Amino acid sequence: MKMKSGGLWLAAAMLTVTVTGCSSDNAGAGRESMEKLKTEISELQKENKFLKEQNDMLKESLVKPVTAQEEGGTAELLNNGSSPAAAEPGEDHKLIVKGTPLVIDGTGEYTITKTSFSKIVNPSNPGSYYTYYEAKEPGTTYLAITLKVKNLAGEAMNADEVADVEVKYDNKYEYSTFDTMEKNGGEDFTYTNISRIEPLKNGTLVFLAEIPDEVKSSGKPLYADFEIEGETYRYIIKK
Repeated sequence: MKMKSGGLWLAAAMLTVTVTGCSSDNAGAGRESMEKLKTEISELQKENKFLKEQNDMLKESLVKPVTAQEEGGTAELLNNGSSPAAAEPGEDHKLIVKGTPLVIDGTGEYTITKTSFSKIVNPSNPGSYYTYYEAKEPGTTYLAITLKVKNLAGEAMNADEVADVEVKYDNKYEYSTFDTMEKNGGEDFTYTNISRIEPLKNGTLVFLAEIPDEVKSSGKPLYADFEIEGETYRYIIKK
C-alpha cells in the first residue's frame, strides 16, 4: 500500500510539473502573439492613413477646374448644362468678308459680292432668254452667295473646282450647296463643270443652298464655310 501511495504521489508531481511547464510556454507564446498583433495593427493604421491621403488627393484632382494654361492651351471647357457649349461663329477659322478680296498668291483673288434669300434666283443681268433656279419645295427658299473670282495662276482654272461651300445654321444644322456660273456678262447661267476661268480673267459663281424659310427670318447664327485650296474660310452671314 505504501508503495502504491508513493507511485500515485510521484505521478501527481510529474503532472504538476508538466501542467506548469505548459502554462509557462502558453504564456510566452501569448505574449509573442500579442506583440506581433500590435505590430500588424500599427502597420495597418499607417497603410490606412496613406490610403486616406491618396483618396483625398484624388478627390481634389477630380473637382479641380482645368485651365487652358495647364493643358498647354488645348483644354476643353466643361459645360454644366445638358448640351455641349456652342462655338462662336468664326472661332478657330480664317474669315472671308463680303466686299473684301481674299488673295491667295499664285492662285486667285476671291471676293463675295452679294448674299440674298429668294424663292427664285436669276442671273445678275438677265437677257432675253436665261436660266433661273426656283426652290420648289414648300416652306423653303434659296440662300444665294455670289463669289467673284480672278484667276492669278498661270493656267486656266476649272470653275467647278474653285470652292466647296457648306452652310450651317444655329451652329448645328448643315446644308450643302451647288454652284452655277454666270456667262455673257450675267445674262445667263451655265454649268461650272463645263466652264473655265482663263489666267488673269474673272468669273462669277453663285453658290445656292435650299433652306427652310425660318433660317431666313430667324436671328440665330448663320454662316458658310468656303474650302479654297485646302483651307477653310468662314463667311458670317448672321451672328
